Amino acid sequence: MISFRRAAAPALLSLSLLALASCAAAHRSSKVRPGQPPALVVVIAVDQLGEDLLERYDSLFTGGFRRLKDQGMSYSEARVDHAITVSHPGHVTLATGAAPSRHGIVDAAFYEGPPGARRFVDALTDPAESIVGAPAQHGVSPRKILVSTLSEWIEAADPKARVAALGSGQYSSLLHAGHAQGDVYWYSGEAGRYVTSTFYGPAEAAWVARFNREKLPRFKEEAQDWESTVPEAARPLARPDASPYETRGRHATFPHRFKDEVPPDRQNAEGISWRLAGTPMLDEATLELAQEAVRELALGQRGSTDALSIVISEVDDIGHGYGPLSQEQLDNLLRLDRELGRFLGFLDRTVGTGRYVLALSADHATPDIPEHRREAGEPGRRIAQAEIDAVLAEVHAAAANAPGSPDERAARVAAVVKKSGFVADVMTPADLGGNGRPGDPFLVLYRNSWRPDRVPRFPLFSFDDGTSPIAEAGVMVRLAEGAMIDLDSVVHGSPYDYDRHVPLLFFGAGVVPGRSGGEGSYHGPRPDARRAGRHHSTCRPRRQSPAVSKAALSRILTRGAGPRWDRPGWRGESARTPPATRPASEPPARRCN
Repeated sequence: MISFRRAAAPALLSLSLLALASCAAAHRSSKVRPGQPPALVVVIAVDQLGEDLLERYDSLFTGGFRRLKDQGMSYSEARVDHAITVSHPGHVTLATGAAPSRHGIVDAAFYEGPPGARRFVDALTDPAESIVGAPAQHGVSPRKILVSTLSEWIEAADPKARVAALGSGQYSSLLHAGHAQGDVYWYSGEAGRYVTSTFYGPAEAAWVARFNREKLPRFKEEAQDWESTVPEAARPLARPDASPYETRGRHATFPHRFKDEVPPDRQNAEGISWRLAGTPMLDEATLELAQEAVRELALGQRGSTDALSIVISEVDDIGHGYGPLSQEQLDNLLRLDRELGRFLGFLDRTVGTGRYVLALSADHATPDIPEHRREAGEPGRRIAQAEIDAVLAEVHAAAANAPGSPDERAARVAAVVKKSGFVADVMTPADLGGNGRPGDPFLVLYRNSWRPDRVPRFPLFSFDDGTSPIAEAGVMVRLAEGAMIDLDSVVHGSPYDYDRHVPLLFFGAGVVPGRSGGEGSYHGPRPDARRAGRHHSTCRPRRQSPAVSKAALSRILTRGAGPRWDRPGWRGESARTPPATRPASEPPARRCN
């Protein structure tokens, strides 16, 4: 059963980052004098990284994770403080320190508007913008984010400050940059390169264009053959490589070779671009791009406090397809550990040891594969599309042309949903907007994920178009513990501890090394009161999988409307619409937020 003890640490993360944004280092180091701001603030968000994985493989880490844990301050009991633990809201919470109920991105797609007149919208789609160099893709912007981000605070504190946000996951860096006018780029499998929105500028930066042209092809080439680098003696720490539940039982074991796993008609440049987004090599490319940003923009080297946000997404992609305890995820984490170690060494040489401060956390964590949970004696079940469709049809019938106020219609919807065996609780707008049901810790989390004018569609929605008459009525649903919708091998998004328990590490200027098993406290000054009054705290987001539903979690959880072109999965053997015939408005596969 889920425990709620020590369940609040996102506040610590947001207040700590706000303190960094206030530009005051409290502790002496060899490079930063007392009271002198750090030269560079670095935030690394690792999508879907649970604290349990860092603990499980702790003895294997020798690179970046090892250094952050040994030389930084870590908090082992950090939790996300909202219920809908998917990527979009989690990332924005990391960037703003605000709960989704305040920053407004309650889901990747949600129902917006007043009760009785809500309409289904995407969190980021913006027809006023376009993707630079990729006009066929729909435009996006951060305009629906209602509060400012860490990057914006740093810009406001010093007009000379420079901001960069880079991500492996589609739109992930936009969620961290918010409205900041910096260099904001994410990888697009559809475009086959790192792209940006016209919201941030009309043209691609020359240094990014050069990276896409000269360096990115090497990572695409390396991604075609993915072999395990896990030492033989370490492999028993993860599940055996062959599992009938990973990637729907197809291509579930090492080595993973592009020519074996992708049909001949997709073994082309576009297929190779998509292949990268589902292997550890994409995060390696993103960290290499981050080094380019530091060099080209002289981040942390000009007398101002600059900001660099990096979103690492392949833990999420690989976790969705193979599961968190797979050999693939273990290999990915060991590779990431090495790459983070190299990146920290680069910052030491370029910015200077003790001249930068870094925070690492995650937008959300993840459960194990349901079948493996059952094998371990824990609750676990999949909710099939047909089961969800049956509930939605009954809700449609109960709500269609029914008389009464919006609250009365919401009550009728809730009564229908409560009958489902996989539902643990249903909350109406009266529950979510009031002060009733004291002592219900789950309700607190759901209130942090809900606004009367923005209602998440997760978890019960149509797999065909992403819509939900339940969310349209303003109602929220808590599934039974261990239950997850059947979109991938693993799907997160619940308020249970397995989806909320995330790592929280600080390192560098002003950070006293140590470890806390409680909620923790930041060894630094409190944020400037004028700024602190405009923000409050919470934490987390997440991303998709490589082998299965390379578009399901993208379209359904990242977007919502439109035809399905994802089943049964990416890797080649699916029957989905080939990339060349995708609708122009279709976003590249980028999972469940």
